[in-house]
Amino acid sequence: MVDLRIGCSSWTSEAWWDRVYPRTLTDGERLPWYARRFNTVEVDSTYYRPPSRGMAAGWRARTPEGFLFALKLTRDLLDPKTPVDREQLGAFLDHAKALGEKLGPVLLQFAPWVKPGKANAFIVELLDAVDPALRYALELRDAGWFQGETREWLLRELSSRRIALTWSYLTYVDIPPEVTTDLLYLRFIGDHTTIPAETHGEVRVDRTPEVRLWADRLRAKAQEVERAFVFFNNHFAGFAPDSVNLFRRTMDLPLVDYSPAPGNQARFP
Repeated sequence: MVDLRIGCSSWTSEAWWDRVYPRTLTDGERLPWYARRFNTVEVDSTYYRPPSRGMAAGWRARTPEGFLFALKLTRDLLDPKTPVDREQLGAFLDHAKALGEKLGPVLLQFAPWVKPGKANAFIVELLDAVDPALRYALELRDAGWFQGETREWLLRELSSRRIALTWSYLTYVDIPPEVTTDLLYLRFIGDHTTIPAETHGEVRVDRTPEVRLWADRLRAKAQEVERAFVFFNNHFAGFAPDSVNLFRRTMDLPLVDYSPAPGNQARFP
């Protein structure tokens, strides 16, 4: 049976006060509170700045056994206009290892402007440079990657290295539900225009059809993978914790009680 991990893209949303976090918590207490309710998180902040070794070790210490982090590789290391910085890449991955057994996959999230062509060679160089002892998922956001010979090339490169092609729900490109390894990585992202940050904190759009579509795709491929990560951004529907429960309901799984009630010390399902 696939090890299914379902969580949110970050635990630091200011819109979650009084909805997930009681006001009695300090900022530093939000992660352990989150980790008692969800069994994984995608760390958005590492896309903008790499974590220190001490920071990663602190995350590990403040979360329960069995919890897993997915880290976004810093965007400066994902620019095809510059050579792969092996020193900085190695430092990022070395610091990530401070998470120990709580380190899940590292997400290589390329920007929408990264298109097939010159970027192909950069991607190969990057995939050759990463530490093969860790697991990775690659996200591409331009439709050209998923057409014709480019698509076949991409699937071969990922499969040969046991790297997952990220399944992403985006409003401007359709990502094919291809399985390239025993790891599946699914992201429900949405866009900043439909659900801007100032409207976060409650569901703004009914995303049931989209969730059902991708849940069915996951079920269809479940026998091909050992572990699946599913993450929700607030921009997907307005309130990521509720989107998690929509997905869990669709998968016939128990719902997460994320109530901010002071007495609620629920552990994740």
